[in-house]
Amino acid sequence: WWRAVRELPRVTHERRRQVLTDIDAGSEPSVSYYALLGISELIAGFALIIDSDATLIGANVVAPLMTPIFGVALGLTRSDTRLLRKALAAEFGGALLGVALCFLLGLMPFSVEVTPSLLAQTRPTLIDLMVAGLAGTAGALAMVDERISPALPGVAIATALNPPVAAIGLCLALGAYLGAWHAFVLFFANVLAILAVAGATFTVAGFVTRSEMGSLGGLARRFSVAGLGLVAITILLSYYLVQTVRTLRTERAITATLDHELAQEPSTA
Repeated sequence: WWRAVRELPRVTHERRRQVLTDIDAGSEPSVSYYALLGISELIAGFALIIDSDATLIGANVVAPLMTPIFGVALGLTRSDTRLLRKALAAEFGGALLGVALCFLLGLMPFSVEVTPSLLAQTRPTLIDLMVAGLAGTAGALAMVDERISPALPGVAIATALNPPVAAIGLCLALGAYLGAWHAFVLFFANVLAILAVAGATFTVAGFVTRSEMGSLGGLARRFSVAGLGLVAITILLSYYLVQTVRTLRTERAITATLDHELAQEPSTA
């Protein structure tokens, strides 16, 4: 891993230009971007309704939500307000579109049963933040190094940015507002984790010059909101993890007690 980090600054100028062009184009909030995102969110919504992991994987592959996060990371590190504005519009505007579409989907008569896949999006913990950080690192490396760029679809599956957005809309339609909040926390945690590791990776790889970065104080101010949000999300997800572990231990104790007591009863299985 250390050797991989040391090799990052050796990326060619041609590759840097290509990556910057790709991120700029992928962060454009165009009609085609919103159309593709809407399709991917509807696929994710149907996957959550029918409890299909395979369909959910397909939705993650189609979704274009990761590239705008890279655009936000570059916009903050390079102090590029134009790229920052349009990447934020693409990311969160697209998320709002996905919520609205899945809210309408949740109002359909076939959306009546809460599935395990949907519930899974409403139970975020610190582990999800760790997974997002690792997947974001892999995605940034795959974006930077053309030799491992074919791994990007797998990274899109690992980050799973689409399902929480779809879950927000479905939960709102079902009146499960706490579930919608938890799904939003999961989505926001993914975004912040990917943003942090992408900014660090692009800086190490030389995608940001000293003049573009400016002073360290200016860089810290630009990332202050994201940094504070990441700290708050980490604390919140740590609390959720503790609560989840306590619940699992309680359920395990209850099950063990019931099994032991029922075993004493004759003709009982």
